[in-house]
This record gives sequence, structure tokens and C-alpha cells, in this order.
Amino acid sequence: MEPRPEDLNTWVNAGFARGEAAVWRRWGFTVATARAWISAGVTTGLTAAQWAIAGVTPATISGWRDAGISPADAVRWHEFGVGLRAAAEFKSRGVSPEQAWSQRTHGTDNPADIEVVRRFREAGVAGPVLSSYLLRQWLDEQALEWARQGVDAADAMGWRELGLTAAEGGELARAGRRPVTELREWWRVGIPFEEVADWLGAGLAPDEAAGHRANGVTVEQAARLRDQRRRRREPDQ
Repeated sequence: MEPRPEDLNTWVNAGFARGEAAVWRRWGFTVATARAWISAGVTTGLTAAQWAIAGVTPATISGWRDAGISPADAVRWHEFGVGLRAAAEFKSRGVSPEQAWSQRTHGTDNPADIEVVRRFREAGVAGPVLSSYLLRQWLDEQALEWARQGVDAADAMGWRELGLTAAEGGELARAGRRPVTELREWWRVGIPFEEVADWLGAGLAPDEAAGHRANGVTVEQAARLRDQRRRRREPDQ
């Protein structure tokens, strides 16, 4: 783990102005790391943070700069899984990160493919998630809805087969739950397949649902609870 930033007085005593130090500290840098970035020619904490997000360090930044790649573009190359050498080659040929991604996944510069990548990226879909949808050629509006939730395409197909919405699947995915494992657990407690979505959408774990079911709670009641949870979630989407 990276060491925590020193307190503000330590930064000031090290020669940083308070406002300047506050920015470096906000992005989690220590005095030593900030000095390393400054020695590498990066004078603001925000710019250093952009480079760091892209996996660039003070020791490697010169290669990216020599290739004419900005920190913002470095982040995009990083999200698409492209390292410095490949990024520099693509850049020299005037190929954007989105075009490079299309070439790698389709072997083409098809404008339609590039437009799909652009649409998913503008929706905030991360590179690895986008890759899963491109590989399966599932690129319609429904796919975009699942991808926005950060759900891998394979898992999205599994959750959808169970009858869940994208928002419900996204909530489960963020909790680290997978459809195959989940279905196995629901079968274990004897919940019929066609009821799983309503019990699961109501926010119940398999053992909880089985207990309620044994005590006379019906799937119709679970469906109403699921609908209430969905309506509460909608304003936040």
C-alpha cells in the first residue's frame, strides 16, 4: 500500500504553498512522490494524478511525452489495455484509442464499429467491460444498458436469462455475485427457476427467500417488494 500523505504543515515546511500542497494531498501523493513528479516536469497534482491513473510513473513519463501523448490520452490508452510501445505506434499513424480498439477486436477500421465504441465510451463504459460486449457482438441498446452498469457481457446474459433488469444485475455484480453461482444456490434451497428473479429482485438471499416461502410468503408478495425496490432505485439512475 502507498503511504498516506503527510499533514499539511509537513508539506509547507517542505517548501510547498498551502494551496498547492492541498491539491497534491487530495490526490494521495506524498511529499517524496510529488517531488519526483515535479522533477519529471509535472508541476501540478491534478496532472500527476492523470498520469498515475494511466499507469505512468515519473520514471516512465518521458516515453509518453516523446510519443506526443497527453495525460488524458494516456488514460484512454490505458483503459483500452494498450501500453506505451503500441500506443506510440498507433499515435504515429494517426490512430485513436477507439480506432485501435476496433482494429484489435475486429481487424477493421469499420466506421460502424468505431461509432459503437464511441457510444459505449461516452456512456462511461470501461475498456474491459466494452471488450466483453464487442467480443460477443452484443451491441444494441439493451447491451448498452447493461454495460453502463459495469456488468460483463457474459454475466449480463446470465442475469438477463434469470429475468433480472440491468439495474438489478448491476447491483448484484457490484456486490461480487455471479449468475452461475447464484443460480446454483437458489436451486440448492429449492426455489423454482421462474421465481428466482422476483425473490432475488426483492433483495433476498436464497436461504432468506426459502425461509419466507416456507412461512407462507408468496412469490407475488416478493414481486411487489421487488417492484417497490425498483421504483426507489429509478430516481438515482
